[in-house]
Amino acid sequence: MTRYSHAAGRVNIRGEATGHGKDDTYPYHVPTPKRYLRRDVFKHLATAILLAAAIGEGGGASGAEGRSPKPSQISQSGILEPEMALSERSSVVEIPMYPCEGSYCVEYGVEGGRFRGVLDTGSPFLILDGTACTSRWGCYKGEGAKSGLEDTFERYASQEGDVEWKQGLLNFGGSSFRDLVFGVFKQVEGKGGEGAALIGLVKDARQGIRPTLLQQTNIKSLRFDFPGQRFSISNRPLVPRSADAVPIVDTRKMGAPVRHYVVRVGNLNVNGRTVSSSKPIYAMIDSGTTGMYISDGLFYPVLRDFRGFRECEVDLLTEKGNSKTLKASRPDPQFLVFPVNFPWLDESKAHLIVLGLAFMDRYEVTFDVDEGRIDFADLPKL
Repeated sequence: MTRYSHAAGRVNIRGEATGHGKDDTYPYHVPTPKRYLRRDVFKHLATAILLAAAIGEGGGASGAEGRSPKPSQISQSGILEPEMALSERSSVVEIPMYPCEGSYCVEYGVEGGRFRGVLDTGSPFLILDGTACTSRWGCYKGEGAKSGLEDTFERYASQEGDVEWKQGLLNFGGSSFRDLVFGVFKQVEGKGGEGAALIGLVKDARQGIRPTLLQQTNIKSLRFDFPGQRFSISNRPLVPRSADAVPIVDTRKMGAPVRHYVVRVGNLNVNGRTVSSSKPIYAMIDSGTTGMYISDGLFYPVLRDFRGFRECEVDLLTEKGNSKTLKASRPDPQFLVFPVNFPWLDESKAHLIVLGLAFMDRYEVTFDVDEGRIDFADLPKL
């Protein structure tokens, strides 16, 4: 999705890929922040989002800028580890999360190498950049063994190139995961801007998709405390069974290759008025997005009839038939709204919007991945 840093006055767009073959065009998700581009990228956005994907036979951030100091380099004293790892005795681990190039990042290790990555609930893979060596994102020096999976061609809004799928020891959240498959860009044709490594947190995928990061771990739940800048992982569900959570819809039934964190929308209000739609509206909860995206079939009628997007309220339907309202408005520099095309979405049957961190940064958001539930807990802003 698109991410705008008001302080820096720049746009951050990340593309997508899925481990499909070079001749396929089957993206698993809408593009989300990957590289900073110049402002003039806006006029090219409509075409940039139609990106290729990568399936083989094996096959974002809040108003973080300015909220607290951010490390300019990866820790030289080692990975920023939590106190305990996931185990039988310790089922919840908190990992330091900090503002990072307009996104939220954590540090992790691959075969002894230290890296930094953007926490992204809009993509499924752990992806490193093997073409650059920087103190900001890490220096890939060939860590990992061959996975046995064929290389794929990944096409992003700001870069494209061949990705090699490696296998190795991942240290994440104090836990070690052996023989974990991850992707590494071997060569990149840049389209401007600076790259960022991605920690994809979408777990479930169709057969044939490259192994997702979470599929290869015992992580069952994720928690983002955005006001407190804390990220937690757990090997058990964190949302109480009694909670009136928001249920996740399986987007694979809509044609998507992965199960995105998509939920059903009850009401969509723009500029104080309710948007009328004869089709159901769904919302993707994406930590790799700043503002909001709306599928083409809904975006342009709303833009015309409502004369822009000054404010937006989205009522998400809960398990008990109630609603959880997320809000964002123009005073927040993160709140920018753009059209998007989802190649896998049939807009004759449904519309899809993407809600980024402008809607979430006041909450503690918990994703019970295996249970298919999301909880939004109100927290005071720091």
